[in-house]
Amino acid sequence: MRNGMIKIDDIIELHTNRETERLSFATRYLVQINFTFDLTVVSNGFSGTSHFCVRRDQIEKMCSDLTTMKQEMSGNTTLEDNDSDASVIFQMKSHGRVIVYGQVGGSHEENYLKFSFQTDQTCIEPLLTDFHKLLKNEEPTNLYEAIDLILWNDWDPIGINHIAPRDEYQGYTPTIFKLKTNGADSETIAMTLHNIETEIIGVVGNFDRCRQVADKVIKLK
Repeated sequence: MRNGMIKIDDIIELHTNRETERLSFATRYLVQINFTFDLTVVSNGFSGTSHFCVRRDQIEKMCSDLTTMKQEMSGNTTLEDNDSDASVIFQMKSHGRVIVYGQVGGSHEENYLKFSFQTDQTCIEPLLTDFHKLLKNEEPTNLYEAIDLILWNDWDPIGINHIAPRDEYQGYTPTIFKLKTNGADSETIAMTLHNIETEIIGVVGNFDRCRQVADKVIKLK
């Protein structure tokens, strides 16, 4: 990380099962809540690549919309570039058909590509999984966010941080934040986490994991 930037080398690809139709997000870096991708599209004999910049909340909304589309077999969602009029749109049609269309590159540029192709609903789940993994890359800007991130990535008592909305455990962050700022020791934080697991969430609980998470919280500055 340098100058607040986290460099990420990861490629998220929409699996269309056709070599002639491809869409991918090559992740380049994260600055606070802003992701920069190289967006590449291959469609109907044409192809193009351009930078594509979006905020974390835009990706989270797209993932939420895609989950709903997959469940209800209808709907649409749009991911828009924050630096141009480029966009990627997913639209669920009848019989599980998914239309993917949009624009690579801004129309103010000398070259840009409008595209449209069809795939099916089987492409959605792998795409969601990859984007949820990507969202684990996060640069906390303060102690509260750092604790929230640890609960999401390391605690995750239900084991759903690869598929669930990012706010799944955020209701417990204030409790752990208060313990940390009041000088609680690792054992107290671990016992609190374990109590949340068993008494509030209703899972069996894993005290060893809670102790490891508590140790990470204690080490935060």
